[in-house]
Amino acid sequence: MFMNNSLTQWNSTFPQIQALIEIEKDLQAKQARWQQQEQKLSIGIMGQVKAGKSSFLNALLFAGKPILPEAATPKTANLTKISYGDAFTLRVDYYTEQEWLEIQQIAQSGADTIEAKVPQELIAMANKLNGDEIQRCLSIGCESVIADDLDGLQGILNQYTGSDGSHTPLVKSTEIELPIDDLKGFEVVDTPGMNDPVASRTQKTREYMANCDVVFFLSRSSQFLDKSDDELLRDQLPNKGVKRLVLVAGQFDSAILDDGYDRDSLAETEQNLKTRLTRVAVTKANELADRKMVTDDNQHALLIDSLANPVFASTFAYGFAHWPQEQWTKTMQHVHNELLELADEWDEYEYTQLDWQRLANFEVLQQAFDQAKHDRSELLEQQKRSILPDSYNRTNVQLLNLVEAIKQRIEFLQSKDIADIEKEQNVCETKMTAISSALSLTLAQARNNAQQQASELLSQLKQDQISFSQLTTRTSSRTEERSRQVSDSKWYNPFSWGSTRTVYSTYTVSYDYLNPHDAIEQVNRYGAQSSQQIVSAFGKLISSDVLKLNLKKALINELDTKSEDFDPTLFKAMLENALSQLVLPRFDIQLGDTTSLISSNFSGEVTSSSDMQNLRSQLNKALEQVLAKIQAEFTQQFDLVVKQLKDVEITLSQSLMQNIQQQLADMKEQVINKKDEISRFDTLLSQVVVMQQDVDKKLATF
Repeated sequence: MFMNNSLTQWNSTFPQIQALIEIEKDLQAKQARWQQQEQKLSIGIMGQVKAGKSSFLNALLFAGKPILPEAATPKTANLTKISYGDAFTLRVDYYTEQEWLEIQQIAQSGADTIEAKVPQELIAMANKLNGDEIQRCLSIGCESVIADDLDGLQGILNQYTGSDGSHTPLVKSTEIELPIDDLKGFEVVDTPGMNDPVASRTQKTREYMANCDVVFFLSRSSQFLDKSDDELLRDQLPNKGVKRLVLVAGQFDSAILDDGYDRDSLAETEQNLKTRLTRVAVTKANELADRKMVTDDNQHALLIDSLANPVFASTFAYGFAHWPQEQWTKTMQHVHNELLELADEWDEYEYTQLDWQRLANFEVLQQAFDQAKHDRSELLEQQKRSILPDSYNRTNVQLLNLVEAIKQRIEFLQSKDIADIEKEQNVCETKMTAISSALSLTLAQARNNAQQQASELLSQLKQDQISFSQLTTRTSSRTEERSRQVSDSKWYNPFSWGSTRTVYSTYTVSYDYLNPHDAIEQVNRYGAQSSQQIVSAFGKLISSDVLKLNLKKALINELDTKSEDFDPTLFKAMLENALSQLVLPRFDIQLGDTTSLISSNFSGEVTSSSDMQNLRSQLNKALEQVLAKIQAEFTQQFDLVVKQLKDVEITLSQSLMQNIQQQLADMKEQVINKKDEISRFDTLLSQVVVMQQDVDKKLATF
């Protein structure tokens, strides 16, 4: 676009030039898409693992037939692209030998993080294969398999993408081609998420998302737009790529089970959930906009409108409405039974076909899906029109920064001589001790504050157990039959004297009972609330962004000596660049099954006093188990972060010192050849100004 060889030689001096190179690469990749004979509309399905993306696509594309296997864990999640083709074809993209070697090295590190656990699980799965077959897959890179029909393809898919597929651990991504006319002109991609612990799969997702036009973002209604969803929206949603966004509050049935026991009817439950979750969505939309995730009014409006109008949907309810019961999975059957038990609490309510269809809400989703396909030409044209303006705007920002950096360098050279540089070098070297101390102090404060606040939060979670351990006694009634003997004697019939008969009568008896579902709900709520609080608190306690800001303030304060012998301006940019590399591990809590103590021992109504006492006891044990898991997970992951912060303290200090010394040495060399160097920078500045003018002219044409 604009870059030439004379500029690229400066990329080690000015980071803005490297950014310009990346913008040009991105533009070339986007333009390559439009050089194809036919442009496909790209529809991405985003969401966390277990958000129900595969089930959603199966219902939307294949009438519920389980063509796409569910990814049971992060280890089996990979990007799957579906498009039209002449035959039922599966194209498999394996890890390269180098990528697999990196996975093995991470697995062998022994670290107890998800980034290490997933590679360990992949290696364990792959070891079930013959060594020669593993080597064959890694060496060929990719291969295609053709099936006779959709059923045959489904069987093949399970081997390459199923949670227990023989070749699943070696697969980085897959492409499915189907001879289905409805797929012509567009492609659908099930994405594993940018928080994929396997870096090479994340890169594959990133490459795809750069050209994504429409996104269906799935979030579980029971954990709607949680921290992981927030990260996906922030990191995976392109700044100026997506032209349409549909937020889906999926697995709505699970939210009904969580909330329904506190309501008097299905209608009240639905209304309460939709009101509450929509409020969450609106808040999240504003938060993302406030963080300046978007930079223009159109993208801002897209984000606000899309997130503020979620579509509530249930794939299970769709199945209840449309599939024969023998096709239901065990999980579906279990959820159906729980929903029926919940309906008994609503005066023995009976679900109707209309209820299932309304809860499924697939008509609305299908309309959104069909509308995107109908608007294909318009959406593609919007995408095509935005490529150059977006690139020019991004280029303009970097050019403005570059001009300022070059002017600073010229001014520095004009005002300094060798003696000045040596003075600054001496001052800087004496300041390195203070810089190291500032690093240590800032990081220590971050650790101590985090530990103190986390301890207070864990203590509060312990207190919260009291409220969650309370079970409300429910009252119900049953009809009982009573019998009594009455005389059957007739005064006029001596033979009947002394005879009796049994008379039966019915009456209503009220009784108290406990519902095990209430206890299960209490445990689930306590676990979800506690996990959310601790993860959220951790994000605030040790946030990469906050820590970088604090470090920057502390270090610049040390550099800003107010001395005539030292100019910190040139070093501030270098400081920011070094700090931008700081990355902390993700913090997440996986509680697993915490309700088995209750669900395996209780069912129906618990009426006897001894069983009630036992249920309450099991509830307390389950709550203690939840807190114990949270404490253990927190301690383990917090220790990992503390270790990394200590490593940062050492490496960042060394890196800063080396960079500053190198920078000063370069400047000394430039000052020696001051005249020539200023001339070179003037030439560079002229080139950049011409580029600015060229970009401004092109932007004016849009």
